[in-house]
Amino acid sequence: MSAAARSGKRLVVIPMKDPARAKTRLVPTLSPERRASLALTLFRATVDRAQEALALLPGGGVEIAVVTSSPKITRLARAMGLILIDEGRPRGLSEALETAADWAAGHGYGAICVLPGDLAAPKPAELARLLAHDLSGGQMVLCPAEDLGTNALLAPLPCPFRFAYGVKSVVAHRQAAEAAGLCPVMLPLASLRADVDTADDLQHLLAHQPQLLMQEAAR
Repeated sequence: MSAAARSGKRLVVIPMKDPARAKTRLVPTLSPERRASLALTLFRATVDRAQEALALLPGGGVEIAVVTSSPKITRLARAMGLILIDEGRPRGLSEALETAADWAAGHGYGAICVLPGDLAAPKPAELARLLAHDLSGGQMVLCPAEDLGTNALLAPLPCPFRFAYGVKSVVAHRQAAEAAGLCPVMLPLASLRADVDTADDLQHLLAHQPQLLMQEAAR
């Protein structure tokens, strides 16, 4: 086991593309300005919930970082007091997270937790449960989305498998982890099952959390 894997430090990584390029599946539904606003709203809400989760954990051994190539998100992350990982040129999600995992391992973190920046309503208590999960015995954790995407992932560092985000990525991640000798644990946390990618997702968000968009409009 590497020195990083023995470390108790854990890093929550939130990947975030430039808001102007986000939420492309909502092109028929929202204007570019509203898509960008929605992306920022969800990002801020995810960071807020993650920070609340950290407050529930003892010891203070977990920190939050953003991996991005966006100047706008870079400025926002710095203003929010987050660790910043420069993605370099814009690339795919899996490649950005490879960069983040390498950075985290190189800076002494023992595990990485990946959270999408567009979760609909993650509960701090459930995030804290995920972040506190014991990874001894070669475990890693996957939280599936309703469509079998990966809405959270907790893995030891250095990460022994490559990220495989995309259609049914939770299946691909489970297979990759097993092939790398890890024991993947499926943790179907209810509040982490939904993200906001489609018009139906947006309608569900508006019906259950209209205050989120009102808060963004007031900024």
